[in-house]
Amino acid sequence: MNSDITYSLPPPPQGYGIPHQSTPIVQGAYGQYASPTLPGDVDSRLDSICRKLDSMTDQLRSNTEQLRKLDLMESRLSNLESTTVNIKSDMEGMKKGMGEMEKSMNFMNKQFEKNQEEISELRKYVDVTSSDTTKLKESENLLLGEISDIKNELEDLKERHIDLQSRSMRDNLVFTGIVEPQREVDMNTGRPIAEDTESVLRDFLDARMDIRDIAFHRVHRMGKPIAGKSRPIVAKFVLFKDREKVRKLAKEKLSGTAFGINEQYPREINERRKALYPTFKRAKQQGKRANFVLDKLFVDGVMIEAPPSEPGIRSTSQNETTEQTSSNPGAGTGVDGYRGQSNRVNTRGRGQLTSRPRGRGAGPRRR
Repeated sequence: MNSDITYSLPPPPQGYGIPHQSTPIVQGAYGQYASPTLPGDVDSRLDSICRKLDSMTDQLRSNTEQLRKLDLMESRLSNLESTTVNIKSDMEGMKKGMGEMEKSMNFMNKQFEKNQEEISELRKYVDVTSSDTTKLKESENLLLGEISDIKNELEDLKERHIDLQSRSMRDNLVFTGIVEPQREVDMNTGRPIAEDTESVLRDFLDARMDIRDIAFHRVHRMGKPIAGKSRPIVAKFVLFKDREKVRKLAKEKLSGTAFGINEQYPREINERRKALYPTFKRAKQQGKRANFVLDKLFVDGVMIEAPPSEPGIRSTSQNETTEQTSSNPGAGTGVDGYRGQSNRVNTRGRGQLTSRPRGRGAGPRRR
């Protein structure tokens, strides 16, 4: 109720024989009102009622305020309850997530333990492998040492073999430029008639060098027959002094001809001499004293080392190499013997020497 409302009682009507009096204005809980003049007990009762009404109004206001607060609290409680529900839902989700995480952690722990076991096994394997590798390296070092020793022994044996070959060829000379005729066929047997190479060589020495009465162990052509090409002749002398006689007369007797006479050496020595020949040639052009002793070159008394062999050199047979060396520069000029100006066989004009195949009643006669 509004306490600002003012109540007033109308004045009593006149004419009832009651004298007019002013009505007092009383300020009450519900406003101002005219307080009629009443008996004392009524007035006190009215005051009591007004006070009770005022008290009830205050109580009502207090209750209203409390209700408003209760409504606010209820709204907040409702919000809090909704938030609690959401939190519970989130907690449930978190619990599920934690459960999944726990499972994952358990799986990861198991996998970690498994990996640890595998790593332990690998370490053991690595230790064993390392030990085996150490043993293999030791064995490899031993094998390398043995291989090195074997290589050294092989090199020593090879040099010994070359030395033996050189000694066995010491009495040999290689004759180039002597024409090799086509081999005729024996009419009776149908086989090719072999050339009497020794007779051919004796005729050559008699005709070109005026040398006779030379004894040979063996005389033969080198290599397999090649059409249109004359193979060199290898002769092994019985006496070394006869060999030297022929070799030294070659420069005088065969100068300007297509014939050549050279000493025979093993393939390895020929290759070393061939590698040293450019140095030998330069020394000669410079007027120095140069000479070969087997595979060693001496220039003014100083030995010149042969350059190392290049990889990929084609291996050839002893006969093939000797034939090639005997026809290449440096094989014998001024060193091994004497070789004419041209290495090609002159089949026409001067310098030609032919022979007939050996047969019945045929072949050059020995003078």
